[in-house]
Amino acid sequence: MTETPDKKTGDQKPKPKGREATVALVVTVLAVIIVLLIIGTNAGWLTASPRVSNGESPVVTPNEPPEIVAIIASTDKIVPLAVVSITCEAFDPDDDELTYTWTCSDGEITGDGPQVEWVAPRSEGLPRIFVTVDDGRGGTAEESLALRVRENRPPEIPVMQSRVDEGVGWVVPGAAVYVWCEAEDPDGDDLTYQWSATEGDIFGQGSAVIWLAPDELGMQWITVRVSDPYGEEVTRAIPVTVSAAKPPEIDGFTVRADHSLLKRDSDSVWLIFHQRSCTIKVLVEDESQQYTYEWSAEAGTITANGPEAVWQAPYTREWVTVAVEISDTHGNSTADAIRFWVTQCPSCF
Repeated sequence: MTETPDKKTGDQKPKPKGREATVALVVTVLAVIIVLLIIGTNAGWLTASPRVSNGESPVVTPNEPPEIVAIIASTDKIVPLAVVSITCEAFDPDDDELTYTWTCSDGEITGDGPQVEWVAPRSEGLPRIFVTVDDGRGGTAEESLALRVRENRPPEIPVMQSRVDEGVGWVVPGAAVYVWCEAEDPDGDDLTYQWSATEGDIFGQGSAVIWLAPDELGMQWITVRVSDPYGEEVTRAIPVTVSAAKPPEIDGFTVRADHSLLKRDSDSVWLIFHQRSCTIKVLVEDESQQYTYEWSAEAGTITANGPEAVWQAPYTREWVTVAVEISDTHGNSTADAIRFWVTQCPSCF
């Protein structure tokens, strides 16, 4: 009987089963992939950035904040309660859409966006306007603008005169007349002058001009408008007569009233309380002649009867010129005027 030799486990290695071999292969492949990813990442030829349609990886750049170029006010001549347009000029290097936040130390801001309106406060001062520009991605820029608010008083024209031939108050057609005024501003502002005339031509500029008389006979008015940079202005006018021959001569005016709210302020100016009336009489050199009189007033109401007129002052405070034109039987005429300051101050008398 033949004996079967005993099998020894230590003499032969067991063959791996198929499943175990597959697992070992997968582990080996994963290990190789991990090693390659580590090497590729460190070498820079692998990236986690997404691919774009053309196969290239986009370059990610950091956000740049917006920049404010300037803040501009529509004017620097600001009086209390004035409305001023404020504009912020800004741009964003990344072309992001910008939003604007406005504040102010005094006054009131209306509107939004790069341009707003600011209502100045009631009192004088040095308010400041602030703006913050935001690109929506964390980038901001801030800037401010200092403004000046001040009260403004209108200019005044205490003197306006013309130098006519022989100083008789009339000129022949075509004559050149030197006309000037003395203007002043209570706030010390620079003044501008604008001249005009009912007829004739004006030459020159500033506080003195030359007026060339027209061919038309009769009374002509030369007017000057004096303005300050804040928009306040005052006007004054004087009459000059154009005549072919010597017209009647005027010796001045008398003014009287049945109340105490009228007084002479200077040689050519009277002070009167608002809505009060007075009687004005023009004096001529030769009262024996027959004349016709034409009266006019810049404001208020006037009722005339020959050389006398009753004038009632207006309600408002203002300068008023009352004028008269006198003509003789030959049609020669001359004119003169008297000036009133209408006040609402009863204690000024």
